Amino acid sequence: MLDQNQTFYFSQSDTIILSSTFISNPAPTFIWTFQPYKSFDATDLRNGTDGVIIQNTFEASNLTAISVLTRTSLQERWFGLYNVTATNNQGSAMLSFAVREKLNPGIPNSLLIVCTKPHSAEVSWIDGGQSQYYHVMFSTDRFLNSQEVYPVMITKDTDERDVYSQNIENLDGGHVYFFKVVAYNKYGNTTSADAVGCNVYTPRSSGTDNMYVVGVVLAVTGVLTLLFSVGIVLYSRRYGRLCQRKSQVPKQNECHDMQLSDRGGRPQGGNKRSSYQQLDTNEVAKPSVYSEIGGHHHVNPIGPDNEGDAGKYESLEGRSNANVYEELNTTTSGNRGTYINTTIASRD
Repeated sequence: MLDQNQTFYFSQSDTIILSSTFISNPAPTFIWTFQPYKSFDATDLRNGTDGVIIQNTFEASNLTAISVLTRTSLQERWFGLYNVTATNNQGSAMLSFAVREKLNPGIPNSLLIVCTKPHSAEVSWIDGGQSQYYHVMFSTDRFLNSQEVYPVMITKDTDERDVYSQNIENLDGGHVYFFKVVAYNKYGNTTSADAVGCNVYTPRSSGTDNMYVVGVVLAVTGVLTLLFSVGIVLYSRRYGRLCQRKSQVPKQNECHDMQLSDRGGRPQGGNKRSSYQQLDTNEVAKPSVYSEIGGHHHVNPIGPDNEGDAGKYESLEGRSNANVYEELNTTTSGNRGTYINTTIASRD
């Protein structure tokens, strides 16, 4: 016997025809069974039921046995595994036919766009199923009037992974691009539902960066210069007024010289003459004596004999030094006293 294992794809409402051929002698008997997907239970198929037509032939000249199963108006529940077994007195053999629905690829979903590299975008998505390969499309007007297909094809891996990604290069920086993903298989293609966009990044040129740095430095320098100039102006105004006020007030030493004279009879400041004249004893008027004289007490007059001892001061009897406004008491005067009034004559 000749064993064959095949897979067929059909769409719903299609008519399937499954043909099996065996080398047999003598002629065999045929049994068809059906096992739905995701089930381990198989059922026998009978001619004339559920749209099933079975036709068996045997050619003795070449010992060929053929069995053909036809099923019309294919329904979703009839996709699965069809088995045919040929049996004679020599033994048996079985053929299997996998009947799958002819499906377009599933819609790519969870579309994500990342624009962090210059003049490029990274596009990632999740497989929708039944896909064989992918293409990324992009547009600058939301696919209203224009679209481009990126030439690189992404083939679905045999490990059945779900997440795929691709870098789209050579895009114009500073523009917003919109992206879609198209999935293909031998039955057709499907496109992701929504277009997702991002602004493609443009790197700054070194000249632009240098101009930016120069501009910042000039701005800071200008501000510092302005603050320094304002500080100088305020300092000059403030301390200029203070110096002007000080120049209008006489120095403390000059005021002291003008107001005070040396107690020892010498003016301060060397040979400079004080504003107040030094008293000259030669110009002091001789004392006028307002005397209250009583008894036998007399004041010795100044004569030529004692002129050298007394000088220009009057010598009073009983005392060697004469004081201004001195009260004299003698043994003979009692309560009576003699007062000397000294008058200072001023110089014209």
